[in-house]
Amino acid sequence: MNAETYFRPLKEAFEANADSHAAELMQKYLKGQFAFYGLSSPQREVLLKKFYASQGYPPEDMLSACVRYAWQAGQREWQYTGMELAFRFARKPDENTLMLAEYMIENKSWWDTVDYIAANIAGKALAAQPELIPVFAGQWIDSENIWLKRSALLFQLKYKKATDVDLLFGYIMKCNTMREFFIRKAIGWALREYSKTDPETVQAFSDSHDLSPLSRKEALKIISKRLN
Repeated sequence: MNAETYFRPLKEAFEANADSHAAELMQKYLKGQFAFYGLSSPQREVLLKKFYASQGYPPEDMLSACVRYAWQAGQREWQYTGMELAFRFARKPDENTLMLAEYMIENKSWWDTVDYIAANIAGKALAAQPELIPVFAGQWIDSENIWLKRSALLFQLKYKKATDVDLLFGYIMKCNTMREFFIRKAIGWALREYSKTDPETVQAFSDSHDLSPLSRKEALKIISKRLN
């Protein structure tokens, strides 16, 4: 069985439940970059649950092929399906998990997939194999691809006390002068999330570095609410 054959029943279910009006609204929300079937998240979850109940999950040696099939499909719901499938297999991550995450980050890139992949797939794999952080995140932060850079900033988003603060701050300073919105937003988001664990350190870093107004505002959002 190949990925196309495996996914055929799901494709039929997606097409049977398509909503052209909802699809148009979803397409506008993502700046017209992707086509949609028009399935809401709850709808898609129901269809996926039925599909996996009848078909089962693909064997591990088919994971890459299935994710790549989903990534090459025309409708955005397929990319969501692919990344959620990759997340399921990321419970036992290896270097192949990170190579697959990198492929997903670099292709059909936008915040709606990249942020999930960075925090939930790459982040989980790198937590399990910290020796690979320089190999992957270390290259991503130096890449000219803004989505790889953003992923390097966000992969520790769920690490809490396990966050490598020096690494995070070092990555931030590598791209702090960039004017790119998605990088400035990611800097602020990463700092804001870590402020839940160590607000004093985030406050001190923000006070001692010339962050962009957007990054600083995002970084101190939770701290400011506590002070008020």
